[in-house]
Amino acid sequence: MKKILLITVLTLFISCSTGQHPDYAGNLEITKEWFDVFVTEDFEAVSAYYAEEVEYQSAFYGGPIMNREETLNYLKGWQDAMEDITWEAVNYLPGADPETGLPNGSVRTYGYWSGTNTASGKSFRGLWYHYLTFDEDGKIVNGGDFGDATGLVMAVAPDEE
Repeated sequence: MKKILLITVLTLFISCSTGQHPDYAGNLEITKEWFDVFVTEDFEAVSAYYAEEVEYQSAFYGGPIMNREETLNYLKGWQDAMEDITWEAVNYLPGADPETGLPNGSVRTYGYWSGTNTASGKSFRGLWYHYLTFDEDGKIVNGGDFGDATGLVMAVAPDEE
């Protein structure tokens, strides 16, 4: 009888488990905060989310894996080029370690960036995917953007005269 009770309790526990990494919920909140801060265009506040050692994938064609300085310059370039930036998340998802496939506390998200190009006044709305991995202090150590960055820049560029 004890074995049946133990098996029942274990089965119930396992079936109710989400299988999430224990850091995911906290990292999800940090990710949502990052998007909220990015749209304010407060560059110093955005910079504070990044660890000293960062590897970040640019969304531009042939874009490199960037270090912290390059990543911050990349983000500043977006903020300087665009006004009235908004992020409309469609979904936030748990990430997985690329080698093991197991949850690792990272966060993936996809949604729509919208805004207006500063130089041309042209509006944009584009679907993007992002991933962020965090260290034990909640700082971003790895991430990347996937979207048609080159197409977006070309679409909102000032008209040739």
